[in-house]
Amino acid sequence: MKKVFYDGNCPICKREIEVYKKLNQNKSIKWYNIYENNKALKIIDKSREECLKSFHVMDKNIIYKEIDAFFILWKEIKYFKILYYLFNFKIIKFFLNFLYKIYAKYRYNKLYKNK
Repeated sequence: MKKVFYDGNCPICKREIEVYKKLNQNKSIKWYNIYENNKALKIIDKSREECLKSFHVMDKNIIYKEIDAFFILWKEIKYFKILYYLFNFKIIKFFLNFLYKIYAKYRYNKLYKNK
């Protein structure tokens, strides 16, 4: 079973996760809001700050983060599998990861650093 660790304090993240949850019809994914759930941090064995800074997915005790985490999740979810197959190329993933890191840093600073 895949385990998804997401920032439940982020409005965009929450909306996206709700879409994934609705489409995960076979219920093969366990969802952890790491903003509210201290037990989830023990499962992933990472700090809250590290988990809030980027998206994480655990599959068979391997932890994926950033774009790699999305790809692991997309492969499992109806309608998102197409993204997995369309974009799962090294150069595309490199570019997507570059964009993701810029966005993730901006999002983290906006939600947590400027308060």
